[in-house]
Amino acid sequence: MLLKEKGIVALYALQWLVYHIGIIISAPIVVGNALGLNPAEIGKLSQLTFFLTGIASLIQIRFGHGGLLIEGPAAPWWAACVILAGIAKEMGRPLASVRTDIEGAMIVAGLTLAVLGWIGLIKWARSLFTNRVTGILLMLLGLQIGGVGIKGLAGGGLKLLIIGLLVLLMVIYLTLHGRGLLKNSAIILSVAFGWLLSFLAGEVILPGGTTWFSLPPLFPWGPPSFEIGSVVSFLLLGLLLIPNVVGSIAALEAATGERLPLKKYDRGLAVSGTANFLAGVFGGIGTIPFAISAGLISFSGNKSPKPFILSCVIFIAMGLFPPLGALAGSVPQPVAAAILLVSGCSLAMIGLQDMGREEITLRENFIIGLSLLSGIGVMLLPPSQWEQIPGWAAGVLSNGVIVGVLGSILLEHVVLRKPRQSVSQSVTGKVGHN
Repeated sequence: MLLKEKGIVALYALQWLVYHIGIIISAPIVVGNALGLNPAEIGKLSQLTFFLTGIASLIQIRFGHGGLLIEGPAAPWWAACVILAGIAKEMGRPLASVRTDIEGAMIVAGLTLAVLGWIGLIKWARSLFTNRVTGILLMLLGLQIGGVGIKGLAGGGLKLLIIGLLVLLMVIYLTLHGRGLLKNSAIILSVAFGWLLSFLAGEVILPGGTTWFSLPPLFPWGPPSFEIGSVVSFLLLGLLLIPNVVGSIAALEAATGERLPLKKYDRGLAVSGTANFLAGVFGGIGTIPFAISAGLISFSGNKSPKPFILSCVIFIAMGLFPPLGALAGSVPQPVAAAILLVSGCSLAMIGLQDMGREEITLRENFIIGLSLLSGIGVMLLPPSQWEQIPGWAAGVLSNGVIVGVLGSILLEHVVLRKPRQSVSQSVTGKVGHN
């Protein structure tokens, strides 16, 4: 019986890993290519990304928010890296300088977020994040992830598109009609099926010979540099990622049905800041708690911490033992993209439920509608739209999630602000778990 229980824990741990692998393996590939890295260097960045994800997630469990949220590479951070690289090319600056600029800027931003967390910033500002604001945030995150999933499905050719769709259908079928372990393991079983089909179709690139063990070096691109534009851009972006932290923890609360004290929110921000500092020291990509982790809990109903902790250990092992990371990286993009669609769907639905917790009058109709439309509209704009805008502004305005959330906060608390009495009653109900 004990052996069977350990096997179930291992299976659920692999599900945690597979559910998040699509986002995690995408980040170093996108950033690495933008920064002019060769395939071997991109492989090392991937290895570091796995390592940081596992370490940061474990630190969050022990010293941060304490919830089952994978702390992984944040899309706004890697988008900022791509933008900085593009600006540098236009200005004729070497990409080697951009890499050390990113190290320095990430160190400063990480330390700032850690300090803000430890002094209790979120506890002070939590009233800004009403059900509508967090719901809009989660909805936009779900739509953004879904967009990445659609692009990933369509980006591998006809054979992989068909395989990706079969994986998606298998996940849906097992979730709706499976029972017990079969239902709870729908994702890992579907990905294994998709990997096997891809292998038989000749679409899987197996890892070649590589070293068996390696530790991530400090400052791999050289000593950090503190270019003022990069530092300001990363500081501003870091502040604008705070709603992401709040939204992820709020999504976890919605998925588990358990409220966390506000001090856990601040601890989560402090640990995220610490993880971003480590990302700068090791030359990696900044992290943030993944809201899609709440989607997995909602999707599978499994809230046990043991599989989560084991998955974090596996992420660390993938960072220390390159062949393991390379094997995970052999999952074809459309297969991982099918799981991203499942993730985005769960997240968007949690956001929709959050937005519907309070009565929607004409005022709320404008807040929700304008915020969602502005965020989605920005997501649909081409990258060329931001070529003539300063880098620090482009990093903010080109992110639909940030634009939509900032818009919702301004509409909720400034432009369409309720009379003081109504606001206090709403906030009292929201933050009563302090």
